[in-house]
Amino acid sequence: MLVNKKSFVLKGTMLIAAGMLLASCGSETPKEDTVITPPADTVKTASAETEEVSYSLPSPLQIASIFKKSGLKYKDGVTSSQKDPSKYTTNLSKALNLGVYSADLSYTVLNKQNQEAMNYMKLCRSMADNLGMGSVFEQSNLSKRFEKNIGNEDSLAYIIAELQMVTDMYLDENDQQQVTSIVFAGAWVESMYVGSKVYEKGKDKSLNSKLAEQMTILGSIINSLKSQEKKDPTIGGLVADLESIKTVYDALPSVKNNPAAADDTDKEMTLTDDEVSTLTKKIEELRTKFING
Repeated sequence: MLVNKKSFVLKGTMLIAAGMLLASCGSETPKEDTVITPPADTVKTASAETEEVSYSLPSPLQIASIFKKSGLKYKDGVTSSQKDPSKYTTNLSKALNLGVYSADLSYTVLNKQNQEAMNYMKLCRSMADNLGMGSVFEQSNLSKRFEKNIGNEDSLAYIIAELQMVTDMYLDENDQQQVTSIVFAGAWVESMYVGSKVYEKGKDKSLNSKLAEQMTILGSIINSLKSQEKKDPTIGGLVADLESIKTVYDALPSVKNNPAAADDTDKEMTLTDDEVSTLTKKIEELRTKFING
C-alpha cells in the first residue's frame, strides 16, 4: 500500500501468529474451521523521486504467541476493564482501544479464557462499528464462526488471523492506513502492559528478554505513525507519548551499555527487575491514558 508516496508494508500478520501457535503446540489443522491461505506479499514501488520505507510490524496475536512461548501465564484482572466502547468519542481513542481490545482478545484466546475471549470479540466488533467498519465482521461470518469454535484454540487463532487480514484490506481500500497504525500502537502498549504485569508476578527470565525484544519494534511503530500525520493531526500527540517510552527505555543502564542488542531482535537483552519496573510504570501511564479516553 502506498502512504504519502511512501510504501508502508505491514508484514508478520496474524496469520503468521496462527501458524506459529499451531507449530508450537504440535497441533494439526483446525477441525472445525477452514485453513486460511495467505495472499502473496505485494510491495508497491514508490516513484524515483520518492523514498520507499518499509515498516515490519507483528500483530497482537503474534506478540501474544511470542510471550506465551516464553512463559506468559494468564493473570486474572490484568486486561482492560473498560467495557463501554461508547465512552470513546474521538477516532484516535476508538482506534487505540480497538487495539487494546485486540491484544486482550489474543491474550485470552491463547490462554483458553473462553468467556473473556467472547467478551473481547464483542467489544472489538462494537468498537469497529463505532469506527464505521463493522462490516468486516460480517465477511465470512467471522463473528458466528468465532462463537461456534469457542474452546478450539487453533481455530480461533485462524479466525483472528482472517479478521486482521480483512480489516487491513478494508482500511487499505478506503485509504485509512493511519487507523491501522493507531490500532497497532494501542495493541502494542496493551501487550507490553500485560507482559510486564505477568513478569512482575513470576520474574520469568525468558519473559524478561521478550519484553526487551518487543521494545526493538517501537521505533518502527513511531515511524509508521509519523508517516500518517498528514491524515490525522492528532497522531502527533500519540507519537510524543510513544517517544517518551522509548526515551525511558534507551536510558536504562542495561540498554545504554549494550546498544547493539537493544536494536537487534537476534541478540538477547535482559533487564534488571528495577529496570522492568521503571519501564512498566511508563507503559502503564500511557495505557491508563488510552483506556480512560
